[in-house]
Amino acid sequence: MGVGSGFAIAAALHCRDYHPSKRVICIQGDSAFGFGGMEIETAYRYNLPIIFIIFNNNGIYGGLDTESFAGLKETGDPTINLPPMSLTAGIRYEKFANAFENFKGYFVQTPDEICTALRQALSETSTPSIINIEISPSADRKAQEFPWLTKSKL
Repeated sequence: MGVGSGFAIAAALHCRDYHPSKRVICIQGDSAFGFGGMEIETAYRYNLPIIFIIFNNNGIYGGLDTESFAGLKETGDPTINLPPMSLTAGIRYEKFANAFENFKGYFVQTPDEICTALRQALSETSTPSIINIEISPSADRKAQEFPWLTKSKL
């Protein structure tokens, strides 16, 4: 899950004091955002222009598409029918930004939309931004070309 939103706060404070021309971009999945996502309030309170990028695949490692999620939820008790690694499909995390003044959130689905949102977020210099990137719930990791990246040393 990485170090997430909490570390982004510390990194942004360091950049503010020692490297004011640098920006912090916090890249995490929707599951990791669930653990520390309310750090967006801390970033807002301290005027830290962190860009929170969320790769949203509706789950832990992978979730369900919106239709499958809704269908399973309607068939009975969701605590029994929904896979435990699935998160609610279609959550619009960028709308958390609406709770704050001058805090922008972007919902993107294509590479062009990602570029546009990132350019706009980088232009914000005193408030955080959230970029919610919807990806396929069945998307898998790209095969690694270098076995030392993924091979156990045990």
